[in-house]
Amino acid sequence: MKVLLIAWTLVLPLVAARADAADPLEEGYFTARNAYIKHFAHSPQNGTIFKAHEAALADLQAKLRRIIGVLSLKAFSIEGKINLDALDSGDEGFGKLDGLVYISADRQTQVLVTTASLFDNWLKAHARFWPQAPLPSDMSAALKRDDFYTQAINNGAAVVTYAEIPVTQPAWATLAFAVLDGRTQDAPPHVPNEMIITVRRADRVFIVTAQTGIAAGPIAACDERQARRAIEALVASEADRRADNKNAALHAKAEELAREADRAYPECFAREARKADFFPALVKQAQGLVDMLPAK
Repeated sequence: MKVLLIAWTLVLPLVAARADAADPLEEGYFTARNAYIKHFAHSPQNGTIFKAHEAALADLQAKLRRIIGVLSLKAFSIEGKINLDALDSGDEGFGKLDGLVYISADRQTQVLVTTASLFDNWLKAHARFWPQAPLPSDMSAALKRDDFYTQAINNGAAVVTYAEIPVTQPAWATLAFAVLDGRTQDAPPHVPNEMIITVRRADRVFIVTAQTGIAAGPIAACDERQARRAIEALVASEADRRADNKNAALHAKAEELAREADRAYPECFAREARKADFFPALVKQAQGLVDMLPAK
């Protein structure tokens, strides 16, 4: 069974979303970004457009650097790179979270930094970015959704979360939330190899993405559960095929069992992970990433 990225279909372009930015620098950024989105809408693919697109991203990056300021993290890049990949709504990668990405020297960890207001505006604009799966406007609720991470930080693959990693919220933060995840363009991986930690303070939001320090699985009980669900889905799919997809009840059952098979391993993993030998080391790693972030 395949886990597919939801089509990049917009009810309204991001450019149409009103930006509630009180900061003049942020207002200037939104004005420039929205103008570029209009300019590059459905643009042809050629060298001239490519150069213009790169120049536009460089301009927006410069604006974000003035807004976000300097991030002082030891062993990380000094200047952040813009998180946006595309300014044409028809391109894959369009609509990522506005912010700057800082990369660690070993390239195993990256920190996406944005302002609290840029984040809130992005979340508001993405309420119906994917009409089939509206994102909640509440940040805490959004962080529990796989499609939030896929939309905000995707690299061409869907994010599948496996378990929440408990972390202690710093005194200076208003929120700290961590998940264990994997990326996929097909079936979810059986051994998630990444963690994403989101920390919010009064004026900034940090999203840390890091490779796991140890192997997080596999979990045998979850392998067995997923195998059973896969067989059930295959049997239902074959029955649906024999009916030429004309039996509505059979077709609905086949689709539901296929979804259950896709979710079986991650859902089981979420229940079983905390009992696994590898989990304490993941908690320690995630807490260390939280603690390295600047309080101001």
